[in-house]
Amino acid sequence: MSLIDQRIIAKIRGLKGVYRAAVVATSPLTVQPRALTEDGKKQTAVRNVGQLDFGMFIKDGKARPLEVGDEVLVVVVSEGAPVFKKGENYYADPYRANSIDSSIVLGVIK
Repeated sequence: MSLIDQRIIAKIRGLKGVYRAAVVATSPLTVQPRALTEDGKKQTAVRNVGQLDFGMFIKDGKARPLEVGDEVLVVVVSEGAPVFKKGENYYADPYRANSIDSSIVLGVIK
């Protein structure tokens, strides 16, 4: 692996993988990161975000679906997941590590 590739991968791995966001659409699930860019603008909304199966954690009741306006905590899968299919193994792409399109909503912030 070349020195340039090693430096790029090292920088990508140093990125934070959790961010705060607001739900702006539920179909497809779309979140708006709350952190502003350096020049004070909103970041691009992230579409087709995954979501944990909250129903798995509730025994005698129903999980409330996400709603527009909910404040959520979102995690980015560190190895990237553009080719991930549930139940299957996949090859991680080191150049897509911490890619924002590998976002998954963990839950609503109270």
